Amino acid sequence: MKVGGAPVRSYLYVPASDPGRVEKALASEADAVVLDLEDAVPAGRKGEARENAAEVLRSGPRSPS
Repeated sequence: MKVGGAPVRSYLYVPASDPGRVEKALASEADAVVLDLEDAVPAGRKGEARENAAEVLRSGPRSPS
């Protein structure tokens, strides 16, 4: 897979229910960040994870560090 013409070398999966970990992941040097809404999220926090993921998407793309 390629993003912007460059090959994607690393994917970082992070539970969307944890905003702190999401921010750290987005600030990392990973080529792609995957917001997990299923396996890494406790059953009682699925709604919160969906809301956090939607907020990240609404905020738009991040510039590379």
